[in-house]
Amino acid sequence: GASCCGAKEFIKLYAYALVNHPVAVILDLDSLILKPLDDLIDSIILGEVEALEARKRLPLHGDLELPKKIDAFYTRDYNMVNPGGEEYAGVQGGFLMLRPSEEAFEEYIDIILEGNYVEGQGWGGKYGYFFGGMQIQGI
Repeated sequence: GASCCGAKEFIKLYAYALVNHPVAVILDLDSLILKPLDDLIDSIILGEVEALEARKRLPLHGDLELPKKIDAFYTRDYNMVNPGGEEYAGVQGGFLMLRPSEEAFEEYIDIILEGNYVEGQGWGGKYGYFFGGMQIQGI
């Protein structure tokens, strides 16, 4: 469940505390952005109708449908799963775009402080049972 950086990864949760900003982006130094993020940002900030054109341009996997309100975008860490296990790929912690929320921040902190991470089952035995799952990727 652990990743390269251990508990240091939790510093990324503080992006949720940036409530004076409409969007926060977590980007590891070894990440590379190849296209503008405008459509992602618009899809978070604007309402469902106002962001309709931006949402149409988003590259989605399969027949995924977006919720009316989008609070975050992330990528999956397909490099960390065995062939055939793609549906179990965890969150790639090097890129996360989110709507800051003090409520979400407190919820994640409570999960960590409770300390109920079970190897092979994840946080509370529900989620985060993949590489990096013990850190922000699994919450």
